[in-house]
Amino acid sequence: MTNDKYIAPPWIKYPTYPEKSSFWKTGSGAEYLIKYNETVDNKKEYYKIFPQAPSFKEDIVPADSLDEELKNYLESPKKALIIKLWQSDARPKYQIDFTDKKNQIFMYDTLYFDKSAHIHIGTKSYDSANEIVELLEKELQSISPNLWDNLKYTVLINALYYKLVTDINFTKEVIKTEGKDIIFKSDNLELGVQEDENGNYVGNNLLGLAVMEIRDVLAKVYENYDLIDWDISGDPYSRVRCACGHVH
Repeated sequence: MTNDKYIAPPWIKYPTYPEKSSFWKTGSGAEYLIKYNETVDNKKEYYKIFPQAPSFKEDIVPADSLDEELKNYLESPKKALIIKLWQSDARPKYQIDFTDKKNQIFMYDTLYFDKSAHIHIGTKSYDSANEIVELLEKELQSISPNLWDNLKYTVLINALYYKLVTDINFTKEVIKTEGKDIIFKSDNLELGVQEDENGNYVGNNLLGLAVMEIRDVLAKVYENYDLIDWDISGDPYSRVRCACGHVH
């Protein structure tokens, strides 16, 4: 690390590979970890500049209020790699007052279904956040419908997180919405909302709640992205596109 430029943390260099992924044990992942550990002398100070992403943090301890089936699954070696609690009660961090229309920004659920880039998580590859959720719903439903109900939001927020960090341009656009309530327009009233005949929004808006929560994390993790020395770090996972459409 020289001239206030730093090697990229593993969770930014390869943002879709969780710390527990086998990716870090061999090949380019293992080689990068060696370089990173040899370059970063003071991890405590480094983490102040580049806080660890959820994929590299210790698991959150489940709340006592969660049922035993859920807690047992979270501690099971059979737990899917992507599943990680964001809140101890497995519920959304935010709620939105739909009547406060001055503080709202609208998005469409095309982000959820977007297939413009594959999402690589560990050794698996997915076409979209929607595909991740559908596959995990099937897996969890086969264990217990109740387990799926309790982990539905957790699955969704993790799928969206990996979707957003796949492309640095998605990441930066979400961070720009700071302070705004995010509402997704969707025909699926669990994921988003629709406007009723009285002009009121109806729906659970889980996509919006999840992206707001992810935004809090991205703002901290990527705050000093511009201080990364890509000559030391090698090519970034994705490249920034400017307004003119050029890649930098």
